Amino acid sequence: MARSEMATFEVEVEKKEGMECEAKMRDFDLTMDEPKKLGGTNKGPNPVEVLLSSLGGCLSIVGEAVSNEMDLKLEDFELDIEGDLDPRGFMGTADVPAGLQEIRVKVNKINGIPEEKMDEFFEKIQKRCPIEDTLGRKIEVQIEK
Repeated sequence: MARSEMATFEVEVEKKEGMECEAKMRDFDLTMDEPKKLGGTNKGPNPVEVLLSSLGGCLSIVGEAVSNEMDLKLEDFELDIEGDLDPRGFMGTADVPAGLQEIRVKVNKINGIPEEKMDEFFEKIQKRCPIEDTLGRKIEVQIEK
């Protein structure tokens, strides 16, 4: 894909007091912090919770687009998302991965997609969800100092 066809998304993140930080994107602000048991003050979701929320939001938004393309009306689409993380990696106290080791998505409720179209629907949204795609690939993160 030519660079001119790319969409670039920008977020500015500023550290606040302790582990709290604030992300600014477009016209929105998001406070992130760690829970007290991980050394934060619990002023907002932590970055892992935001990541899991991003996956759920992406699946939901792509689900709406796919259902429209399939001439269906997606209704009552509710997901529970869990991710397993060993906090010792983040804390630097053990030689274990710092990130999530597994993510599970459970569909709690879905209406508007006939049973015979369900596999096709989920196949399409999983293939086209940018967040799931990103999580499934090893991408380079470049930090300029």
